Amino acid sequence: MSEVSVEQKPATETDESSVIRYLQDNPAVLMDYPEVFSSLAIPHQTGGATSLVERQLKLLREENQQLRSKIDELVGIARDNEELNQRFHRLALELMNTEHLHDVLAMVQDQVQTFFYTDFVCFRFLPGVSEAGNILDGLYLDADSGIVERIKPWVEARKPICGQQDDDINRELFGPNTRIASCAFVPLYHTRDLGLLCLGSVSAKRFGPSMGTIFLQHLGELVSNRLKHLLQAG
Repeated sequence: MSEVSVEQKPATETDESSVIRYLQDNPAVLMDYPEVFSSLAIPHQTGGATSLVERQLKLLREENQQLRSKIDELVGIARDNEELNQRFHRLALELMNTEHLHDVLAMVQDQVQTFFYTDFVCFRFLPGVSEAGNILDGLYLDADSGIVERIKPWVEARKPICGQQDDDINRELFGPNTRIASCAFVPLYHTRDLGLLCLGSVSAKRFGPSMGTIFLQHLGELVSNRLKHLLQAG
């Protein structure tokens, strides 16, 4: 009797999908058949072969490294936040112990420049704001330049503004000879609008529109609360 040869058909995509689904639904099946498990191999791009176990271990190591990197990033953020909290605490204590407006402004500028890692810090007050009737020379926004109308919505919104601004805005707020690549403006207010605390950087990446502003908002509230006892808005 002559032998009848049966031609093996290549596995179809449906067959492969069925096998994959079965293995996903029964992940322990290969452990029940170690002779099959040990014979599985996955080719390298270089032409070599690696066992399934080795391939799984490699993937696990890569995932583990990604998790470690993410954890390190989160730990770094938590450490930075804790440092900022400590600095806010020291700033609050110093504000409570500082009586004169000039000393408050100088101390805030120095502290903010240090713990926000920024190059320029200054106060700009709205016209009509004064220290018990005394004029705040050099700290007012120029009422004739149009800058008051441009920044007043920022103060009224009670939220910090971060990013890059027009050169004319930077000149009015930081001075004509100061080169600003990015900045943050923190509203100052109590029952009336007072002005802005301005932070400027020579780096275009320092302050961006997508950065978190919770610490800047807390800073504005802290400084505003101290200034309301030292300033009056006309």
